[in-house]
Amino acid sequence: MKSDILNADNGISERLQTQSATRVTGPEWRALSLAGLGWTFESYDSFLLSLLLPTLALQFGLTKAQLGLFTSITAAGQIVGGILFGYVSDKLGRVRTALLCIGIYSLFSGLLAFAPNEHWFAAARLCGALGMGGMWTAGAALVAETWHASRRGKGGALMQMGLPVGAIIAITVSGTVSGINGGLAHDGWRVLFLIGALPFFILFWVARKTPESPIWLERKAAARLHASHSEHKAPQQDAKLNVRGLLAAFTFIFFLQYLYWGVFTWTPTFLVTVKHLDFVHSLKFVLALQFGAISGFLLFSAFVDRLGRRPMFIAYLLVGAVAVGVYIVSANPWLLMTAIFLTGFGVNGIFAGAGPFLAEIIGDTASRGFLMGLAYNGGRLGGFIAPLVIGALASTSGGFTMGLATTIVAFLAAAIVVLFAPETRGKALA
Repeated sequence: MKSDILNADNGISERLQTQSATRVTGPEWRALSLAGLGWTFESYDSFLLSLLLPTLALQFGLTKAQLGLFTSITAAGQIVGGILFGYVSDKLGRVRTALLCIGIYSLFSGLLAFAPNEHWFAAARLCGALGMGGMWTAGAALVAETWHASRRGKGGALMQMGLPVGAIIAITVSGTVSGINGGLAHDGWRVLFLIGALPFFILFWVARKTPESPIWLERKAAARLHASHSEHKAPQQDAKLNVRGLLAAFTFIFFLQYLYWGVFTWTPTFLVTVKHLDFVHSLKFVLALQFGAISGFLLFSAFVDRLGRRPMFIAYLLVGAVAVGVYIVSANPWLLMTAIFLTGFGVNGIFAGAGPFLAEIIGDTASRGFLMGLAYNGGRLGGFIAPLVIGALASTSGGFTMGLATTIVAFLAAAIVVLFAPETRGKALA
């Protein structure tokens, strides 16, 4: 028994040490497939709600304030689920937790299709959001711990690309169902949520072929070994909590979430009410934003492991700040469409580095999943605050401009956090 544990422990260590520094391995691709597709389908589910809010208002006879409750419930569920299932992933494993979370949001997305009223809808949405938040945490930890240190940034960036891809899928599927059904009223919107129940059946087979995080397995093997020697040897102590790294991770994500939700919540309204433009509800506006995001993720994945986390974050923050600056000072439609693309590139694209950076800056600990979930989902508070601050200032055109300008301050604050944080490129995890 003891020799088996030792052999498992040594075997995992040897595989970690001999991983190719240049070629992506099969286990790395499989980890990315599970985490990336899980995140893509979660993004589909999230973006679908924003597309269907006008339809739900008619279906259930709701005011805008009541519709806003659906969004708030989703955000609250994602925060709680991200932290809760981060802890679960430390105990149960990254792969099993990811599949559990996919099952949760798939199940409750399907149940939304049968919602007879807004109360049923809100309850099911809250439960589904728990799995949505947990999926990112388990998936990001799996990729960070499976991909070789020399290309971990690339793996994390490719996983995050599921965000715009999921949104494009939601737009495409919604348009198709609407065309077939003659609109999304009546049963059209229910079909879209039924489609949201499919990810579990698709990813169950992916998860079965996805190996568990070697770092998580190594820790579990070591824990069993020390338990078997408990009468003769004190158990190994976990690494001391890296408070400074955790605070840097939380603060960085806080400002990124402030940027994301501040810009994307209010930019369409700002362009209509202050710049008097009417193209913001068009498909080209949405696609420019999403394809800008995809471009940002792809470029980030190509260069982050060569140049490092710090220069890539600074460059993307600069691009995003310039894009918001164009919104504020220009009314030229072509310049503004370019700014929309650059907003997707910079403000969306910077999240490409979130998973690996959090894992690396938090450091080696048996609670990595929980702490990554705490930093990422606790940082969502920035996304809660931004729409409120900008909305409170938006009573006049000047106030609206000032409100959007607060995101420039957030760009600067995020850059300061990055400059004071250590460069983590190539850092080995254990």
